[in-house]
Amino acid sequence: MDLDLKDKKVLVTAGTKGIGNAVVKLFRDSGANVLATARTRPASFPEELFVAADLTTTQGCNTVVDAVNKRLGGTDVIVHVLGGSSAPAGGFAALSEDVWQHELNLNLFPAVRLDRLLLYWSTQTGHFYLRIFKLYR
Repeated sequence: MDLDLKDKKVLVTAGTKGIGNAVVKLFRDSGANVLATARTRPASFPEELFVAADLTTTQGCNTVVDAVNKRLGGTDVIVHVLGGSSAPAGGFAALSEDVWQHELNLNLFPAVRLDRLLLYWSTQTGHFYLRIFKLYR
């Protein structure tokens, strides 16, 4: 199947392992220009395709946005793979304020920050912008 991704500019968060690495490979094999991000770069991952950043922080998101703009000239597609949960069992009522904040910092705020900063760029240039999330249950 041809997804018409040749020369598309793609950012993949948490793109060095598991699902994220598979997504990076799929887009690269489809001809896209891909930049992956994670906290650390595995030795086997090409440096030119990677930016190290902690996306649970504002500074980390700014680092990625700067790299995307310098290396790719913006994005056409963002795939948000970053996320997970370490919340204890028992449902929402069992979660403390600190646990809620941790979960939001990991699962929501990185996407909000990156989208806000990168979507602004795409609206100024007229580029199409596609956002894909990894969902948890």
